[in-house]
Amino acid sequence: MLPSTRFLFFLTFLTALAACNTDTGRKAPDVSGIPGALNIRRFDQDMFSVDTTHLKAGLEQLMQKYPDFLPFFLQEVAHDASNPKETPQEAFDGFVTAPMVRRLADSCALAFKDLQPIEKDLSQMMRYYRYYFPKMPAPGIVTAVTEFVGDAYMVNDSLMMIGLDMFLGEEFSGYNPDIFPMYLRRQFEPEYLPTKAAMALSSQVAGPPNGDRILDYMIHNGKILYIMAQLLPATPDSLLMGYTQADMEACYANEQNTWARLLNLKVLYEPLGAKNQKIVMPSPRAENVFTEAPGEIGNWIGWQIVNAYMERHPGTSMEELLAFSDAQKFMEAAKYKPKR
Repeated sequence: MLPSTRFLFFLTFLTALAACNTDTGRKAPDVSGIPGALNIRRFDQDMFSVDTTHLKAGLEQLMQKYPDFLPFFLQEVAHDASNPKETPQEAFDGFVTAPMVRRLADSCALAFKDLQPIEKDLSQMMRYYRYYFPKMPAPGIVTAVTEFVGDAYMVNDSLMMIGLDMFLGEEFSGYNPDIFPMYLRRQFEPEYLPTKAAMALSSQVAGPPNGDRILDYMIHNGKILYIMAQLLPATPDSLLMGYTQADMEACYANEQNTWARLLNLKVLYEPLGAKNQKIVMPSPRAENVFTEAPGEIGNWIGWQIVNAYMERHPGTSMEELLAFSDAQKFMEAAKYKPKR
């Protein structure tokens, strides 16, 4: 799966205390008293300001400033997989001097001169994260140029990498349409950056699915979407799903028919495979559900099932929601009834 399409899930307990309405109709708690200020570290700027005539010294300086991130970057991003004997210095030298990477760095520097608007959005997201997950560390954020390796990725529980080169706009000439078709490229707009960050956070806390059936993925991914919606309560559903507005409206208009079709196909208890993977994995369409059904429509249904469960069990904590791992029993407890 392309890193820019990583998909993960989460949930949340909505309290009525100090709640407010958002443009999306979701209720959000008052988090104004929770610290959320971020210090986004610009690894991308520091890396490409290194004097290329003194690369060894440059690497040493970066290691002093980014001891928690640079080893990961050199191994997982800069490393040439075709050369297993490549040293960290060689990986650094090759990456920072590659003409294509330098051009990407220039494009990112131009597009993201100022991250203050993004910092504001991410700071608010972190306040909600601290509210819903008070026992989890709020991760720091490092921006990087990744040569299309990833958009937002949790290095560990306390550090997130954001690949700025994955948010240069769907028309950016560096995105090869054979590798990144339009349904992916439309998510490469800067407005998707907070959504991808929320997805990375939600995926980290949710962990992997508890099985390999379509239903397991639907409920698991539905929980992730639910969490994302709590971390970004003012973000439209279409952005959370990566859908066009038309696709999103069609989902709501055909919710009952979609659920009936999934039941008639008898795919819920089948394993994830080539025949059914478009139901829960990134793809332009899930044709076996309906000709025009968008990919991952099963995840959207899973999200509605999670919504139904939380409405019936409003005292459920985040930890309890994620711990309820039996997808069949969860669906039964939700008593989901799709809207007509």
